[in-house]
Amino acid sequence: MIEVTTPETAYLRNLFWEQLFLALDELPIEQKQVFVWQELEDLSFDEISEKTGIKFNTLVSRKRYAVQHLRKRLKQLYTEIREY
Repeated sequence: MIEVTTPETAYLRNLFWEQLFLALDELPIEQKQVFVWQELEDLSFDEISEKTGIKFNTLVSRKRYAVQHLRKRLKQLYTEIREY
């Protein structure tokens, strides 16, 4: 599938990333870091646990709180983009 980039899609993509990083900055650093490592840097919980010494279940819990916050915070943006 070939992705066509228009000015509108470029704007929406930039808006999404801007809002995601603003929402991430609202999180406690521990939650933010686990989310970034796993979702943006593609590390597994096992790799993060080995790297930091933090228990697997603690990492899962921190990410869950981060995801809950991000879903709530980005819900309006998601709705607007879907309607576009």
